[in-house]
Amino acid sequence: MLKSVRLVRRVGIGRRCMSTAAGLNGDMTFLDGVDKFFDDAAAKLPIENGILETIKSCNSVVQLSFPLRRDDGSIEMIEAYRAQHSHIRLPCKGGIRFADSVSQDEVEALAALMTFKCAVVDVPFGGGKGGIKFNKRDYSAREVENITRRYTVELIKRNTIGPAVDVPAPDYGTGPKEMAWIKDTYQQMKPDDIDGIGCVTGKPVTQGGIRGREGATGLGVYFGIRKLFSNEDLLKKVHLSSGIKGKTFIIQGLGNVGYWAAKHIQASGGKVVGIAERDGGVVNSNGLDVEDIRSYFVGNNGLLKGYTKGEFVTDSGELLQSECDVLVPAALEGVIRSDNARKIKAKIIAEAANGPVTYEADEYLTKKGVLILPDLLLNAGGVTVSYFEWVKNLGRLRFGRMTRRFDEEAMTSVCDVLEDVGMKVTESHRAKLQVGADEEKLVVSGLEDTMMDASQTMYNVAKENGVSLRIAAYMMAVRRIASDYGYSGIFP
Repeated sequence: MLKSVRLVRRVGIGRRCMSTAAGLNGDMTFLDGVDKFFDDAAAKLPIENGILETIKSCNSVVQLSFPLRRDDGSIEMIEAYRAQHSHIRLPCKGGIRFADSVSQDEVEALAALMTFKCAVVDVPFGGGKGGIKFNKRDYSAREVENITRRYTVELIKRNTIGPAVDVPAPDYGTGPKEMAWIKDTYQQMKPDDIDGIGCVTGKPVTQGGIRGREGATGLGVYFGIRKLFSNEDLLKKVHLSSGIKGKTFIIQGLGNVGYWAAKHIQASGGKVVGIAERDGGVVNSNGLDVEDIRSYFVGNNGLLKGYTKGEFVTDSGELLQSECDVLVPAALEGVIRSDNARKIKAKIIAEAANGPVTYEADEYLTKKGVLILPDLLLNAGGVTVSYFEWVKNLGRLRFGRMTRRFDEEAMTSVCDVLEDVGMKVTESHRAKLQVGADEEKLVVSGLEDTMMDASQTMYNVAKENGVSLRIAAYMMAVRRIASDYGYSGIFP
């Protein structure tokens, strides 16, 4: 790779790192929308303006340009970013996305969301986000690896990556393979960092990852939806009964998050009647087989066209406007805007993606009576399990390693005692009882507990203050961050 040619670093610019990018269809920009949600929540809190501005401000953004030698011998400049929104809690935490749409406005908005998201589920990170502006489908595997490694080198040179500084993770267009390249590059350049394996999360298990991370965000989405469907007070407002079974769902995005959310929803009796993707969507009022359509999707280069077990719709935007109980946008931001919000027929929108509903659309839909489960809560499963992975890396101990056999032996003794006093324990019951928790079971349990606690707190804050679930989530986040900052008079 050739030498980097540009770096722009912006630190502590006023209320935030300002953006002049235009919004979609007259709506606010993504970043301006996040700021406005923050302002609406902050206005309801007894916190002085100086503290609020400190929490709201984007601390720094690194903008990079570096050359790539293409396979055909040509040289192409690659544009990339890393935003660190908050240093009140350290390290910063947030994904890296590969997409043509990557911009400074986008990474700053996503970094801000990460700050608030981490606070909602009470994990000790500040928000960060990175992105490389390219479509990996247009590049060879060698070129993608070189881009990923060079990006990592540039972050290391500027001390914007490390287990105690800033810990990236997968996002749109990235996965375990890219995280393994990042970890390998970091450890080569920082061989004396004993905790170097914790510089990134979402790694393959063989490279220091954690079991259960791959499907964590989607599973967190499912846990959040399941919790909602046990809240009869909220369900009455949208005229739905409790329980997921029999409810109809439309999923927008069949990537990692959408697939795992749909998989768990279907396993609980929910009916997935539509799935939308970039080339169109598939509809079946009798329900789609999530595993079958995912297998076709992966084998068809990420396209749904040609799938025969449902009606193909060329405009995936139209599918979002179809009748359903729950719409689950699970791809990119800004898919529900002021120009299409009035056509949304779903009773509930479950934000599996970051920022899928613009500020203007949120305002209209909330007034209309649509219940929106906000991204600050629903999309937090990934960062929660990333936290578990980071702790595992720093502790150098696989979860369950010291307790699994002990638990199994203890439950075997319980079964023996029951039989000694005359109770019959069948082989099937014994098999269920004599299972010690391994790493994946502990991770799922920890994720479920985190999502349930955060959901209940959000519901309580919304009810006590007469606000929407989104504003309640922002209020939770701001209060916790202010408390970490040392501001008195804030509840835990």
